[in-house]
Amino acid sequence: MSKPLRGVSRKALDKIDLDLSDDVVADARPAQIDQMVVVPGEVLDTIKDVFAGTRVADDDALVGAVLEARRAVGQAWGKAGQATVEIGRALNALDLRLHGREERARLKAGFERLFPFSDPIASQFRKVAEAVDSGRFSVSDLPGSYSAAYQLALLANDELEEARKRGLVAPHTTRAAVLAFRRERARGGPAQIDLPGLMAELRRLREQRREFLNRLVQIRRRQQEISRLLED
Repeated sequence: MSKPLRGVSRKALDKIDLDLSDDVVADARPAQIDQMVVVPGEVLDTIKDVFAGTRVADDDALVGAVLEARRAVGQAWGKAGQATVEIGRALNALDLRLHGREERARLKAGFERLFPFSDPIASQFRKVAEAVDSGRFSVSDLPGSYSAAYQLALLANDELEEARKRGLVAPHTTRAAVLAFRRERARGGPAQIDLPGLMAELRRLREQRREFLNRLVQIRRRQQEISRLLED
């Protein structure tokens, strides 16, 4: 089953729907793409699907540019866990320097005037850094998403151990996966998964996505036609 490619932020991720394959196959392409050595075959199909009706789909150089951007994003995503911890440590160090409730209250009230995110998000960074510095898990185990890492940090020690056994304490883990695990633990047992139902839903979603892309191509073509008529 293909998995969605992880992005740099949760908001961006919600908009990305690239199918990846666990089976990596060699793909013969011109020099721009050959330098990638091996390319997940389904990724190339997805690129052509996403850019259907545009020059990108038939331009190997542009396909190579998409693959290069994908590689760069993947590398940055791999470093996101370290960045989360560094941000949290910096904020925790600042908190230690502030004296009394008044100074901390002032920081909270004016946080977004000083930093590029809100105080509630800052609390998540702090919690993750505390979990790492206390030895509960290592930076290399952190999910790329700070919100997923925060959800792991909220787990009790026995829950964290179970999550580790299930492979959830890992860079690829999503916030949704940890939340599902927490809901399962709250219910006191594993959730019953309707596999046939999920597979049927996945097929419907893929068909809807295909129809949407076809419609989008038609809209873009019509826009181009109208633009040319207006220019004439």
